[in-house]
Amino acid sequence: MIEYNNIFSLIGTVLIGLGFGILLQKGRFCFTSAFRDFIAFKDTRVLNGVIIGIITMMAGTSLAYVLGVSSSNFWVSNYGLSNIIGGFIFGIGMVYGGGCASGTLYRAGEGYLHYWLVLISACVGYVIFAILFSGLFLPYFFVPLQIFEGYSIIRSLEVLAPLAPISIILGLVIYLRKKNQLNLSQEISKVQFSSITVKKIKSEWDAKIVGLGMGILATFWFVVWGTLSVTGPQARWVGLAYSNIAGIEVLEQNMYWNNVVFNEGNFAISLDMIMLVCLIFGAFISAYMSGDFKIRTIKSKRIPNAVLGGLVMGFGSRMAPGCNISNTFSGLAFLSVAGFITSLGLILGVYIATPVSYTHLTLPTNREV
Repeated sequence: MIEYNNIFSLIGTVLIGLGFGILLQKGRFCFTSAFRDFIAFKDTRVLNGVIIGIITMMAGTSLAYVLGVSSSNFWVSNYGLSNIIGGFIFGIGMVYGGGCASGTLYRAGEGYLHYWLVLISACVGYVIFAILFSGLFLPYFFVPLQIFEGYSIIRSLEVLAPLAPISIILGLVIYLRKKNQLNLSQEISKVQFSSITVKKIKSEWDAKIVGLGMGILATFWFVVWGTLSVTGPQARWVGLAYSNIAGIEVLEQNMYWNNVVFNEGNFAISLDMIMLVCLIFGAFISAYMSGDFKIRTIKSKRIPNAVLGGLVMGFGSRMAPGCNISNTFSGLAFLSVAGFITSLGLILGVYIATPVSYTHLTLPTNREV
């Protein structure tokens, strides 16, 4: 059964999912690349796009929240040491697997079997975590380490929420102007809409433009559904698939599936689950239209990277809880305390694992055929 409020929300979900997939694929927009490339090469191409996306989403969601048109699913995690530990583990998994939660999906849509294996391994991680949750992770990890209630500055400001993104944007503009790194008239002059051609549409898009589009789409998603996430709806897909194998009573009897993932036994296909499927399909359409789609087999020496990276990402995302999208993209846009803490752990994990990735790991490149 599919759970949705009206047909318009369902149509909006499909369009937003397709849009996310197209943007991610056209911009090679992956948080692993954003952080790893900056750490290893001081390359800020993708990182700049991520920052623009976060600020755009912050402005849009805060305005939607004030106007009262946002969804009621304004989720921010409780916080404590659990966030930084989970984020750190997830960050290591990102590097070993070769992609973040969203990057894995769009590359799967491009035909990389490596990333399908990462995705499957992450799903196995969800199942193992669910089995161990009530006996291990809840009493010995979450109870002692996740002790503070979730807090978002955007939500606490209420009618003054738009002041937060406005202040951040103005501060960045002033800083960059003083550093002579921002010339608005020059940047605007670079955009020549009259020269847009089919060839340019098929080519790779500027990460900053993609980040802007991601932030706008995330704002629409905030209105349609709520907090943008990847690993949460993935875990629900895994739960439903697992129930078809082991029986629905397995979900009902498991504390994690029944009380955490599916919200008191509501075992329905939610809009965010549908959005993920549409995201992969959008990436496929974009890759196919651009000539980038090709079934790329995985080399045997890369199988351990994919399996280990996926498992670690799966565990880390459940421990944080959340992934780079729900914590770094949405979390920072909401000015969530848990988002900041988890993102710090995630970046630290990428920082520690990056040197290893360039000496011992063999991962597929963005354009490998």
